[in-house]
Amino acid sequence: MCKVSSNIPIFISARGNNINISNKNKEALKYTYVLIEEMNMFNQTYIISDSQEMLDYAKLLGFKHFIYQECKTKEDIIYLDYIGIYNFYKKTGYKPDWFILLSINQLFRDKNLIYNCIRNIDCKYDVIASYTEISNPSSFVLDENNKIINGEHLNSSIIERKKIVDASIYAINTDFAIYIMECGEADRSKVFWNGKFKFFKNNSLYTDIYLLDDINKYNDIINKINKVKQLSIEKGI
Repeated sequence: MCKVSSNIPIFISARGNNINISNKNKEALKYTYVLIEEMNMFNQTYIISDSQEMLDYAKLLGFKHFIYQECKTKEDIIYLDYIGIYNFYKKTGYKPDWFILLSINQLFRDKNLIYNCIRNIDCKYDVIASYTEISNPSSFVLDENNKIINGEHLNSSIIERKKIVDASIYAINTDFAIYIMECGEADRSKVFWNGKFKFFKNNSLYTDIYLLDDINKYNDIINKINKVKQLSIEKGI
């Protein structure tokens, strides 16, 4: 293990290159704000975006540090966070040993996720990543004709637990990140996934948010949870 400061920088990319993504990310950024506020980590959190409008919105929410990164190609958009961090380092010379990368697509992170990620940092590795356990991930997938694929495990008494890299949080060795950026566009993904990974379990509610509709689905759940809480109070149980 290596000693890591609790002030490790946190980078969050919030793309805004089209109206659908912008609307979804503005809403998702509110959830990230709540997490950062609970942890009082505004001084070490940086919002990266290809949209000045998105950065202005983040500023209205209360974030303090921003990185604008112009994206000219699809590759630029895919690697927005890495390119932004790399150019920020080249411009400012700011080079911590490690940094945390948070995905805006995971809404319901518990603050312990960040603490656990930091505690799991080990200098023998390049990347510390969270994983989530899910049940029967492929049993209910429909094909193009709306036929169930792999339907033999639909019996609810049969539970298969699968571990997936949930992309909720990464702690990345900065030297490794710089190496990725300097190896050339064609090799970035290969170099990243061939790095030395250490995984730890994420006990937060797993979400996969890519559309504003994905967020709106939770509104009814919130109402039901509040009603259940009120029921418990009324019944004294």
